[in-house]
Amino acid sequence: MEDVVALTVARLKEGNPPWKDVSEIDALSQLDVKKTGTTRTPALYVFLVGETPAPDVRGSGAYLQSLTATVGVVIVDTSRNGKPIDLQPLRQALRQRLFGWSGAEEFEPYWLGGGRLLTIESGRASWLDNFVTEYTEDQNAYGP
Repeated sequence: MEDVVALTVARLKEGNPPWKDVSEIDALSQLDVKKTGTTRTPALYVFLVGETPAPDVRGSGAYLQSLTATVGVVIVDTSRNGKPIDLQPLRQALRQRLFGWSGAEEFEPYWLGGGRLLTIESGRASWLDNFVTEYTEDQNAYGP
């Protein structure tokens, strides 16, 4: 099975995006500039927020389940020339890239999940947007 996070990172790096860096993270603590050094902004950080399996409703045979996967994309930006940070253009560009896009045949196209402000501090802000997809897991894919 394809890695939905890796596919998403590749999609966000395509072409000439309005962000400078895109990378995968495995912990939100990696966003702490004090621990990681400076970040070129605007930057995107992608991670798997969670998966929720639905029950197998067929009743017999090998298990076949639908899973809903949520992928989070954190936008980090800084103030330039003393102007307020405006995350809306970046959020719109992000939606344009991902909303309705499917990275592989096994995934349903992304639909929009919730979003929220993560941090705002002296000249720096981060926002989390979630994108949701669904796919099917088949017990037979794992062997006998």
